[in-house]
Amino acid sequence: MFKNTSFRFLEQGLDLTWQKQKIISQNIANDSTPGYKAKTAEFRVILDKKCKCSYHPYYDKNGVLIDNSHPEMNLTMDVTTEPNTNQTLDGNNVDIEKEGLALADTQIQYNVLSEKIMKEFEMIKTALSKT
Repeated sequence: MFKNTSFRFLEQGLDLTWQKQKIISQNIANDSTPGYKAKTAEFRVILDKKCKCSYHPYYDKNGVLIDNSHPEMNLTMDVTTEPNTNQTLDGNNVDIEKEGLALADTQIQYNVLSEKIMKEFEMIKTALSKT
C-alpha cells in the first residue's frame, strides 16, 4: 500500500529536506569558525532503468511496450563544498543571510511535504472506512 511512487517520493522528500536543514544549520553554527567552508545540498531524481532498453525505458529496441518494467525513481541529494570563496579574512565563506533564506525555504518545503503525506494517509483512511 505504501510502495507507490507518490508515497515513496514524499517519504524520500521528507528525509532529504530534513538532512538539508541539518546541513544549513551546521553552516549557520559555523559562521564564526575560521576556515569553515559552507556546504550546499541539491536534490535530484535518479531513474534506475530496470529493462534492457537501448533508447527508452518503457519500450524494447523494437518499439514494443514492455509490461511491468517501469524504471525505479529515487530522490537523492548532492552535497558540495565551495572551497574557493571567502566571506571573511579568516577563510570562512558562510553567508548568514543566504543560509537563513535557505533554511526558511527548506522549512516551507518540509511543511508542504508533511501536509501532502498527511493527505495521502487521509485518503487511505477514507478508502478503508468505506469498505
